[in-house]
Amino acid sequence: MKLIIFGSTGGTGRELLKQALDQGHNVVAYARNPAKIDDIKHAGLQVVRGDVLDPAVVESATAGQEAVLSTIGAGAERTTLREDGTRNIVEAMEGTGVQRLISLSSLGVGDSRANLPFFTKYVIVSFFLRHAFADHERQEAIVKQSSLDWTIVRPPHLTDGPQTGAYRHGFPTTDRRITGKISRADVADFMLKQLTDDTYLHQTPGVWY
Repeated sequence: MKLIIFGSTGGTGRELLKQALDQGHNVVAYARNPAKIDDIKHAGLQVVRGDVLDPAVVESATAGQEAVLSTIGAGAERTTLREDGTRNIVEAMEGTGVQRLISLSSLGVGDSRANLPFFTKYVIVSFFLRHAFADHERQEAIVKQSSLDWTIVRPPHLTDGPQTGAYRHGFPTTDRRITGKISRADVADFMLKQLTDDTYLHQTPGVWY
């Protein structure tokens, strides 16, 4: 497929990029600082320099693609980057006729808050990650209100572990068996699988070990 990845220089974005290329996709890596992915060389790779907050460049890069994968993020800082960047991506897709969007969010957003253990829910999220989670909430709302064929993927704590393919996904909010982590490589694996699987169309699956 012809894909564009926003957030391609981040940990999960780089995994998406490498795995997508290995699978034979033609990939546009949208990057504010392309030097961060200079080490990735492939005939199917095109790098576009741009800021996700620049709607004109986002739309130009999105035109002609078959699907969009977004892993844009900003850590725990107080920001509207996820919200504003996702709005630009959604508007670009709707304007250019690209329908399939797979967007990264976080476990604990929306109804998945019920999946979190007590300490994570009431201490980590409520005090240390409250700004990031508020941005994720607004980000998800934009995706859900769009006319796109979207899937929002919600992982817990991300690690730099290997790609195993041995993870759980699509569990109910009543499930309390969370381990609290998953590798970025396995999240990328799950996101790419959604390109050819509509099981989670218009849904927000969690994914963890």
